[in-house]
Amino acid sequence: MSSTAESSAAVNGDKPPHKKMTTQSPEISILSLPYDLLLNCLARVSRLYYPTLSLVSKKFRSVVASPDLYEARSLLHRTESCLYLCLRYDRDYPRNLDTYWFVLCRKPNRTVTDRSSGHLFIPVPSPQLRPARSMSLVAVGSNIYRIGGDMPSSSRVSVLDCRFNTWHRAPRMRLKRSSPAASLIDGKIYVAGGCEDPSSVNWIEVFDPKTRTWGNVANPGTETRPGASVRSFGIGGKLYIRGNENVVYDPKEASWNPIGLGIDMAFAASFNHCVIGDVMFLWDDDREFRWYDSKASSWKKLNGVEDLPNFYGYCKMVDHGGKKMALLWEGYLRSEFVVWCAEIALEMRDGDEMWGIVEWLDVVLSLNEPFRLFDANVLSATV
Repeated sequence: MSSTAESSAAVNGDKPPHKKMTTQSPEISILSLPYDLLLNCLARVSRLYYPTLSLVSKKFRSVVASPDLYEARSLLHRTESCLYLCLRYDRDYPRNLDTYWFVLCRKPNRTVTDRSSGHLFIPVPSPQLRPARSMSLVAVGSNIYRIGGDMPSSSRVSVLDCRFNTWHRAPRMRLKRSSPAASLIDGKIYVAGGCEDPSSVNWIEVFDPKTRTWGNVANPGTETRPGASVRSFGIGGKLYIRGNENVVYDPKEASWNPIGLGIDMAFAASFNHCVIGDVMFLWDDDREFRWYDSKASSWKKLNGVEDLPNFYGYCKMVDHGGKKMALLWEGYLRSEFVVWCAEIALEMRDGDEMWGIVEWLDVVLSLNEPFRLFDANVLSATV
């Protein structure tokens, strides 16, 4: 208000108006938040960003490395599937670094377009745990189990805790094994074959991650044993095993039976395949994605994925959260060996048609050393 206006107000007997004082609120940094509040905030952020967030400050790194964070994620129903890749390199190109394991993360500063997503595989330190062709890998919850794998055979079991990307030992198997088949059925790991004595009653054994104990199956199937070299997968609460004999084991009934009508589905174990929910998917010799309709006992084409880039090498598929498929394939780009990844949402339409919707695809790993995706493992852990 001008001095003239103030004088006029005084002459009229009115009190001059007071000037309003403005105060600025102090800026609050997220770094100044109490630990519990910061933990609650980070628990709601996608796990894909944690490697980047851990670089912000010591406080962030402490929260990201805290078991409290993953307990909070569980209570808030914020757990999610995270992809892990285990590579085996060409023997002609030995590596001195222990970079065999990778976890998928998301880089906020990467340019995102209609075709790219900002996803990237980063290394997971794995000292003295080089992958062997004769090992088996199984993901259970937030853990990945590395079973056997030392030549000529081993009973050793190692566990990658995917919450903190750290390794520890688990109880040994009862028998030494090389290239065993391992599958998850109702939360338990069934390991079959690969043993030095195929006639052993323990040719198949089961591990309970909750009790951390190995045990026998109720009926070891001495009359229907498929041999030492086998492949397996679990679907519908049953264990399908391919070997000299093709058999299926029902843990609830403790019964072994020939695969019979399910032989077409069991045959998928010879191709690039994965089980998502209770549905088997494969990439066949005709270079098409198919799924097995158990009601019709037939393979059907997966619609909606025809526009995926052509890839002529080997591909890997894995269940990514129960309703999505993660698809990886190898390539060569700008003088580097690369891994492509696509995330495909799955949905049933018209009762008997399965459709895939490609949500994103991108180059997620670039390396100077040649590798074979054929020998790689892709797993999905829940954290």
